[in-house]
Amino acid sequence: MKINIKKEDILEYVTRKSNYDAIEKILDPVRYEVFDCGIYDHEKQIMIEQTKEYEIYCSFVSNLRKRAKEMDFWEIKKICEEIEDISPKEINLND
Repeated sequence: MKINIKKEDILEYVTRKSNYDAIEKILDPVRYEVFDCGIYDHEKQIMIEQTKEYEIYCSFVSNLRKRAKEMDFWEIKKICEEIEDISPKEINLND
């Protein structure tokens, strides 16, 4: 599935204005749950492996979210732009 992650969605999640990661906003939240290691399909009850790009993206977002409280807003915004550039362009929803 092709996706387009926006820096605004990353920023909202990182600054805790949203409880949903940018990828979670794209998917059906009842069926899928996003984790750093993959996407869990509640309907099929399986973890779907993702690409290396997905894992790198999740790692950057998780680390920024942890550090954001101690950072300047403009610095966070700049990093979100950089994360958008490296974000995955597609995700795997097939088992």
